[in-house]
Amino acid sequence: MKKMLLLLIFTLISGKISAQELTPSFLEGVWETEFHEVEFSGLNKNTFSVCITIIETRENVDVVDWYFEGNNLYMNTYYTANDWWSSNKMVILDENTVVADVQSDYPGILIYRRKIKQ
Repeated sequence: MKKMLLLLIFTLISGKISAQELTPSFLEGVWETEFHEVEFSGLNKNTFSVCITIIETRENVDVVDWYFEGNNLYMNTYYTANDWWSSNKMVILDENTVVADVQSDYPGILIYRRKIKQ
């Protein structure tokens, strides 16, 4: 039921135009879910980079490619440890929350929250 609710929220969000534009400068910094941490760096599309780390093992996930289209970020990733490929579509929920629709052998919705520096 929780996944269905998240999918409904994701669908509603992706169907609307957000006042905030999903850009490299918006994403700059560290975002996290309960499973991984993503660090986005670079203020424009020419210097943009992504580093994904599994929180439990501290292993990196390879970002095979990424691109911005419309107000979305698309990423294809590969996790060597379990030979796992995924395609992700990220949209803005609010200024500190991004939602990813993950297509893989284990599809689902991930909610990324901006990690606030302390």
